[in-house]
Amino acid sequence: MKWENKCLKFLTYATLLIIISINRNKAIYLAFPIEAEDQIRRNVLNICEDHIRKVLESVRELALMVEALSNKASLETTENHLFQIRKLKEEATENKRKLLNELAETGMLLMNREDFMRLATQINEIPSLSEGAAYRINYMVMKKLSVSRDLYEALINLSKNVLKTVTNLRKTILSLRYSRSKAIEVAKSVEIAEYVVDKIFRETEMKIIDAELNVGTTLILKDLAQFLEDIADKAEDAIDSVRVLALGV
Repeated sequence: MKWENKCLKFLTYATLLIIISINRNKAIYLAFPIEAEDQIRRNVLNICEDHIRKVLESVRELALMVEALSNKASLETTENHLFQIRKLKEEATENKRKLLNELAETGMLLMNREDFMRLATQINEIPSLSEGAAYRINYMVMKKLSVSRDLYEALINLSKNVLKTVTNLRKTILSLRYSRSKAIEVAKSVEIAEYVVDKIFRETEMKIIDAELNVGTTLILKDLAQFLEDIADKAEDAIDSVRVLALGV
C-alpha cells in the first residue's frame, strides 16, 4: 500500500497539467488531476476515521472506569482501564503522525490539508484528557476514597454524556465520506450533546462542593469532572474544522 501511494503521488506530479492562459493580466492557472486529489482525500479520510476510532475508544474506557469506581472495583480493574487508555493514546498519536506525514507528502495536491491537520491536532488532545481523568480515578481507588451514591451517579451521568458527544463527533467525521449535507447536519448533534454536558458539569460541580468532603478528595473530584467536561469541549472545537472540511468534500 505504501508503494502504491508513492507511485500514485509520482504519477500525479508527472501528469500535472499546467495551463498558461495569456490575457491582459498574464494570469497563470494550475489544474490538478481530479482523480488524484480524490484518491488522496480518500486515503486521508481513512486515516482520520481510524484516528477518531482510537480517540472514541479511550473515552469509552474512561466511562467504564467511572462506573467501576462507583461499583467499588478493585485496583487491578481500574489499572487495567488506565493501561488501555494509555495504549489507545499512543495509538492515536501514531495515527496523527501518520496523517501529518501523508498530508506533508501531498504538497498542494490537497487544497484543504491545513483543515485536516487542525482536526487531527484537536481530536488528539482527547486521549490525553482521558488519561488525566483516569489517573484521578485510579488514585481514588488506590487510596480507598469514597463518596456518596448521589455523587457517583452524577459522575456516571457526566461521563456517559461526554461519551455521547465524542460518539457524535465520530459519526460526523465518518459522514464526510458520503455527504456534505449529512456531515453538517450531524455536526449539530455534537453541539447539542456538549450543551447537555455543560449543564451536567455545573450541577456535578455544585454537588462536589456541597458534599463537604476533605480538601484532597474535593480537589480530585473537581479535577475529574473538569477533565470530562474538557473532553466534550474539545469535541465541539473539532466540529468547526469538520464543517470547513464538509464544504470541500
